[in-house]
Amino acid sequence: MTTEEAAALATRLDEDHFPETNGRMAVCRRCGFRTTGETSDRHAPVEIQITRASRWLDAQAHARRGAQAREALDS
Repeated sequence: MTTEEAAALATRLDEDHFPETNGRMAVCRRCGFRTTGETSDRHAPVEIQITRASRWLDAQAHARRGAQAREALDS
């Protein structure tokens, strides 16, 4: 994977959710990927995490679709 792909994946993570960190470690508590910036306000997965991050995002999208389908059935 290239740096461009890593940047695109970081953008997808940022769009999915705001990084939740404890302030001491530059790791998002929600997804487990690294963050960057003074306030850890952006995701920055390292190259070894790119495949896992992509799978995590796909799983989150699948879970959201499942929740929406359950809501539609319950209505």
